[in-house]
Amino acid sequence: MKKVLDCACACACAAPRPAVLAVLVSAAFSSVAWGQSSTEDIYLEPVVVTDTELGSYVSEVTVGGKEPLTAREIPQSVSVITRKQIEDQDMVTITEAMRQVTGVNVIANDTVNNQYFVRGYGLGVMYDGVPSYNGMTPSHQLDLAAYERIEVLRGPAGVLRGSGEPGGVVNFVKKRPRDKFGFSWEASAGSWDNYRAAGDVTGPLNQDGSLRGRLVVSNEDRRYFYDHTQSKKWLGLAAFEYDVTPRTTLSLSFAAQDQDVDAPWSGLPAIRNLTDPDNGVYPLLDVARSTFHAPDWGKLSYKTEETTASAEHRFDNGWVAKAVVNHRKQNQYYKYAFIGTGVHPVTNLVDYWTQRGDYDYTRDGLDLYASGPFEFLGRTHNFLVGWNTEVYNSKGKFAWGPDFFDVPFGDTSSLIEPDIDYASGSESETKQHGLYTQVRLSVADPLTLVLGARTTTFKAKSRNRAPSNPTAWRDGAEADNEITPYGAVLFDLNQNITLYGSYTSIFAPQTQEKLGGGTLDPRTGHQYELGGKAEFFDGKLAASLAAFNIRDKDRAYAATPPNDSFYLNAGEIESKGWEAEVSGSPLPGLDLIAGYTRLTTRYLKDRSSQGMDYSIASPKHQFKLWANYRFAQDSDLAGFSVGLGLLAQSKTQSSRGWRDQLLNSGYGVVNGRIAYQIDKNYSLSLLVNNVLDRKYYASVGTPNIYNFYGEPRNFTLTLRATY
Repeated sequence: MKKVLDCACACACAAPRPAVLAVLVSAAFSSVAWGQSSTEDIYLEPVVVTDTELGSYVSEVTVGGKEPLTAREIPQSVSVITRKQIEDQDMVTITEAMRQVTGVNVIANDTVNNQYFVRGYGLGVMYDGVPSYNGMTPSHQLDLAAYERIEVLRGPAGVLRGSGEPGGVVNFVKKRPRDKFGFSWEASAGSWDNYRAAGDVTGPLNQDGSLRGRLVVSNEDRRYFYDHTQSKKWLGLAAFEYDVTPRTTLSLSFAAQDQDVDAPWSGLPAIRNLTDPDNGVYPLLDVARSTFHAPDWGKLSYKTEETTASAEHRFDNGWVAKAVVNHRKQNQYYKYAFIGTGVHPVTNLVDYWTQRGDYDYTRDGLDLYASGPFEFLGRTHNFLVGWNTEVYNSKGKFAWGPDFFDVPFGDTSSLIEPDIDYASGSESETKQHGLYTQVRLSVADPLTLVLGARTTTFKAKSRNRAPSNPTAWRDGAEADNEITPYGAVLFDLNQNITLYGSYTSIFAPQTQEKLGGGTLDPRTGHQYELGGKAEFFDGKLAASLAAFNIRDKDRAYAATPPNDSFYLNAGEIESKGWEAEVSGSPLPGLDLIAGYTRLTTRYLKDRSSQGMDYSIASPKHQFKLWANYRFAQDSDLAGFSVGLGLLAQSKTQSSRGWRDQLLNSGYGVVNGRIAYQIDKNYSLSLLVNNVLDRKYYASVGTPNIYNFYGEPRNFTLTLRATY
């Protein structure tokens, strides 16, 4: 795979005659499939990808009901980042895409990992529709080159997903082979020695087009705005589809990604509070954003492989049956030192802790469903029934290394790389499976009733393994046939506007012990949402407005403080607010997406925090905008396009629970882009992030770590070719 990638990237970077390269790739596809030998016979006319073929900022999604639906047909808040928006903003990572999604709060963990929160809770994840337990908190993700679109559903998604948090779920949809030949490549260079190349080729592999393939590769070598850190990442994706019959399709894809980071970064410390360390404020540092304080010998690496296979049959009566299997494995290795105390305000000294770990994560998921129309009382309705299961296994070894005391902040010369022998080992396994169903009843021409339910069985266990003394498996959180209900109503006010109300739910098993032994019952998240959705300009522009209220009930509640000898299912949290979003093309040449979120979260019942804010790291106000305008072909600026974006949010606090001690002001960041379509094949773009060079903290964590500046002003120049 690496050899293929290196070759593809070399072609992308040099590419003296891209049209010739396109012909060669086309020839390779056709000669493999058809066994042709003549150059004249194997030549395929290049296919030019137009704006129409690329799509728009509006797309059907599957996250709300397996089969594609418009956002207007889903009685919950839904956003989608399409391939067109990805390319219009020159986005290359999942983090960059998620920052653009309405209501999503991105919190950094280190150089390459982030946490994603919606409505005060961590997001769940699906890979091509297959649920993955705890897969986003924070699990390393594939490069954005692998995906066609990203779908985000806000609010509980328990019917299709099973257990999890009530904030929402994101579905990553990988690129699929196309039935027409297409080839594209891009090469970019950016601030801080950020270099990248990618290629994407697809098309039929036999004469009748029943067998199709796609190959996607990318390679990245980059540094960051803070000193020393360097990352190298490569990705390869191979996908195939075969029409066994005109109504039966088999699909197979394999993706692999390696990322190695030298001198990984986990954020700045704050300044120690010597007078009131338990309750006082820890001031944030005001230093150059390039400030770096970790030793160069630190390492962080991820090796990820994902295999997805599916079989789909489309019946004559409109029904669809589909099975999807997803196997994902990942290895994580790290060894580094990080600051274990804040910066002393007088001596400027800090202490360092060191650690080393090596972990393997394996996820095996299966999703089966059938969906289609049925007739009842003279009207056509739709029924969905399915079953999914997943096994998630995590095992690894870990050790703390030596500590370093009284080190001058910013001077890591005394931090000699230590030998750290692994001291402990552990393994955990989580299994869950469930049967789900959903029916869409067309009660009357303007009225649709949606009902659904799921029953889920969940079981977790763990054990110690070498180099710890091995132990037998210990039972953890569990749930047996937990019922998750769903209900909604949609009313078409007219041909453009739909009003809706929905009740959605989800559950999360708990491990605290209850009176008499055993673990607490699962906590449950219920949401009521009222809203309206609209489509204008023949579906080119979509708009939505929603108000929501989430109750997170049956949380662990300490019954006998201060000993906490047992707990009750009595705690409760409320998350409420409203959102508005508009996306699509209101005018010829203009594509935009804009979203506003107002959110408040609080403890309604808790032993120590009742009445306080719950998610102190979630902003009360959040606004996101991106607009891209392409000048008309008959104008003096034909071929040019300009983009403008804004990311703004109100003040927040610590992402790690340091209430009223680590405070972050709100911020607004302006981004811009200018592009020129050189001819039908080539385009050149210049992306400018943080145009005004705003200095701000993107998120804050603890007194010693996880305080991250936002990126300073930076530039990326991208040459893209499409055939």
